[in-house]
Order: sequence, then structure tokens, then C-alpha cells
Amino acid sequence: MFDPDKFIAEAVAALKGEVKGKAIIAASGGVDSTAAAVLASRALGPNLLAVFVDPGLMRKGEVEDVDRTLKEMGVNHRIVDARDEFFAALKGVEDPEAKRKAIGAKFIEIFEREARP
Repeated sequence: MFDPDKFIAEAVAALKGEVKGKAIIAASGGVDSTAAAVLASRALGPNLLAVFVDPGLMRKGEVEDVDRTLKEMGVNHRIVDARDEFFAALKGVEDPEAKRKAIGAKFIEIFEREARP
């Protein structure tokens, strides 16, 4: 039978053994990335930075919910207000596939910028 406490202890120990120094993780606000950020935070403490990029396309109040959740879970995090950057990248783009690519490229660009010391 699955033992969640054992799983958490093993995951935290594995991360402590593998990650040396500082680390960064993307947080989307979803269950998967939040759980990953919490586990990594338990292993790395302040050496982990979770980054949530606000593209300006979230539901009302969602950015604040993500911020509050990460705070409550004790995760060192940063909310990046990138609304203007995303809107500029999407200006005049009508094709859905082109929009998807522009959004993906902008997320990568911003995340890489935030990862620099």
C-alpha cells in the first residue's frame, strides 16, 4: 500500500543527495508544479527559488492564490509580472499555433532571465 509519508521522506532525501547549491523551479500554480516545489523546498530550503511567471492570461485572483499557497507552504518564491512582455509578444498574432509558440518562447526567455544570478 502507498505510504505518502514514506514517499515524501524518500523524495526529500533523494533531492538533498542530488542537488548541490542553489536551484530554481518553475511554478505554474497547478497541483503538479506546486507539489514539486514543496518537495524541493523541503529538501533545499532557501537554496530553492520557485518562479511563477504571470503572463496576464490567468483567471481573476489566480496569481494571488498561487502567491498565498506558496507562502503558506513555506516555499521561497518570486512572482514575475510579465504581462506587458506577453501582450507585446502577442500583439498582432492571430494564428493559434503562432500564439502558442510565442507564449512558450516568452516563458522560456523570462524563466532563463530569472535563473541568472
